[in-house]
Amino acid sequence: MIQETQNKLAIVIPYYKIDFFEETIRSIASQTNKNFTIYIGNDASPDDPTSIIGEYLYEYEYYYFEYADNLGGKNLALQWERILENVKEDWFQILGDDDTISENFVEEFYHHLTKADEGNINAIKFLFHWINEDSSTYKIHDYNTEFITAEEILKKKYFAEIDSSLSENVFRTSMYKKYRFEKIPLAWGSDELAILSFSGTKPILFVKDATVSIRIFPNSISGSKEKSLEKSHAYNIYREKLIIKYGHRFQESFVEKVTDDYLNWCYYQKQDANPNIIFYYLKRFQFIKALKAGRRIFYIKRKLKM
Repeated sequence: MIQETQNKLAIVIPYYKIDFFEETIRSIASQTNKNFTIYIGNDASPDDPTSIIGEYLYEYEYYYFEYADNLGGKNLALQWERILENVKEDWFQILGDDDTISENFVEEFYHHLTKADEGNINAIKFLFHWINEDSSTYKIHDYNTEFITAEEILKKKYFAEIDSSLSENVFRTSMYKKYRFEKIPLAWGSDELAILSFSGTKPILFVKDATVSIRIFPNSISGSKEKSLEKSHAYNIYREKLIIKYGHRFQESFVEKVTDDYLNWCYYQKQDANPNIIFYYLKRFQFIKALKAGRRIFYIKRKLKM
């Protein structure tokens, strides 16, 4: 039975792989501030995690959901969302089942909460490390600024100037309920679009006094070479959504670059292109650019029929 508290933070763990799960749970149990609630969703895993959970957590500290059907294999965002339906706290973090948080993570969240509330900020990003199978850090991601816009994060990541993932973010729950996650295969880019939509028009607060460690290794989606083509296809769906739904939030030059990359990928991979991208230009009365994009889509469709 979960004790009723005034917790503001939910830590959500979509569980499937047991390999590093004990390290994840241990990092949560080691928090210096215990004012948070844990939600663990077992996505029909072949490995029962309950003994690990029971070793580190008391029953009143967490909710555990065991699902009969595997949604993560179809789309990770669907698994995230069915766990999030149970969250009552004002803020939430989705922590990978092989990622960890520093022992002061929750403490630093509360330390910066007043600043977030006073600025009507909807997203907080923490300093994050990439770690390998041995839990050794091999890259540190420090944005070197207290505030950063979601648009800047997406642009810099698009040009490989910075990295970003899901686990190091804490989002305001009300913003998730308003927008929800974009459904992209492998959720490849869903986290980036979540940063964009869940932050609203406000900057993101960057906290460097606590750390999230993201595990990158061959069996993870991020580190998998076997899924390279699937990730490439998913990333082009991400581009499509970025143009159609979020293009208005970026400078025209950036959207034109994304559009060019999107259409090139469709052409060379012999995949259909969504004609709705033309509306980005039509809404701006840029008829010549709309015509050029339309002509390229026509050639792609003609190529598919050959």
